[in-house]
Amino acid sequence: MPEGLDSNKKARHLYLELGKRSFYDRKFDHMMFDEEETMSIYSYKPYSNPNIIICTTLSKQYKELLDKAGIRSRLISDKLGHMFLIYEDQNGVEHVTDLTRDLKNIQFNCSTSYFARGTIDSSDLRQMDIDLGYISKNRGYSNDYWSILRNKLSNTSCSTQNKFEITLSSLKEFGDLSKLGESELFAIYEKFVRYCSNNGFKAIFSSSKITGRSEEYRVQLIADGKRITYLLNRKTLEFEKESEKDLEEIGR
Repeated sequence: MPEGLDSNKKARHLYLELGKRSFYDRKFDHMMFDEEETMSIYSYKPYSNPNIIICTTLSKQYKELLDKAGIRSRLISDKLGHMFLIYEDQNGVEHVTDLTRDLKNIQFNCSTSYFARGTIDSSDLRQMDIDLGYISKNRGYSNDYWSILRNKLSNTSCSTQNKFEITLSSLKEFGDLSKLGESELFAIYEKFVRYCSNNGFKAIFSSSKITGRSEEYRVQLIADGKRITYLLNRKTLEFEKESEKDLEEIGR
């Protein structure tokens, strides 16, 4: 922990550092939830490297770090069982945080979406991140530069498919894909595509798990009378064209 930090900077520092090292456990989504042993595994899980977690374990780990830093906090669960955390700064102001949902942003050096939203101004948070070294005055958040591609795509006359494929192949230019976990990589691709398309693509992101095989991640583009499917290559960390079918043929 750097010296001389107030409670907000301490909480932010721990949020970013834990987020860089934690990855959502995709196996959890495919487990049988009626087994007591399964749930006991995820009731609490100490930090390990790599830190494979779900929302309950990650929130408890974050709280443990805040406790050690002398910051009061409490765990909250919503109606669906999703767990997040509220901490209190030195002025008694409470701030809501949801590290699980911010993992993709932290691992790709984006601005976060779920840290003290509505209680710390975005300009103050940016200055905090500069002070902590997450970004600098010369190099901002990864998503600060996404508008460059979006503007170029909106001013080009190439086909929707070409624009989509350019978008998929461009994500690696804005950050290091190898730093993302499996779930976070898929999520940042979806976020990037949604932003750059500016509602110009009809794209469907999905994943599937087949017994005995690794989970597969796909995105389907519906454009120009066709449904084109792209599969995520786990080695290159990029999407590759898998199939192309006419919509008329599918509807028969």
